[in-house]
Amino acid sequence: MSSFEAAGTRISIDPETLREIVLDPAALTEWCAAHPTDPRAVAFLGRLDEAAIAGRQALEAPGLSPVMRAVRRTRYAHVLQWQGAFVAAEEQLDLAAEETGLEDPTSPSSLSALASVFQHRATCRFEHALAEQRDQRPRAAGRLWEAALEDAQRALYMRERLAVAAEGVIESSRQTVRRLERRDLDG
Repeated sequence: MSSFEAAGTRISIDPETLREIVLDPAALTEWCAAHPTDPRAVAFLGRLDEAAIAGRQALEAPGLSPVMRAVRRTRYAHVLQWQGAFVAAEEQLDLAAEETGLEDPTSPSSLSALASVFQHRATCRFEHALAEQRDQRPRAAGRLWEAALEDAQRALYMRERLAVAAEGVIESSRQTVRRLERRDLDG
């Protein structure tokens, strides 16, 4: 299981569900209290409707660079994914992928943001594929699974070869690729 720091605390990724697991709930609670308007704060606390509102509001801030807008859009999409609004989340992630290249598509911050978008889109498509499988739509599930694997492989490639992430983040991409390569749609 990989681990890395996010939102002020250590996070690991469940190898089966690819969902984040908070390793230090007290540190996360403290971080959330210090960042009450960050969509991740209310999302981690389970208040997803509030997190969606915070995510939309974060996108409306004036003067955001395209890369920062992509980062915020990815956070908002993550909340949508947690709500089960997979199509809306994937649309936001598609927009975020476009935004990462608007400023300087070769800058390390753009590449890092794009790798993150691919990683999040992979896990969103993974969960969407599982939902489609549960709803007896195996073709849709299979297409989503393949798209998820492709995104995960892109994120891993960028993170490994272009050195745009810390080792724990790279390991989370490896873990996602391994999970998707199993092609186990029963989740």
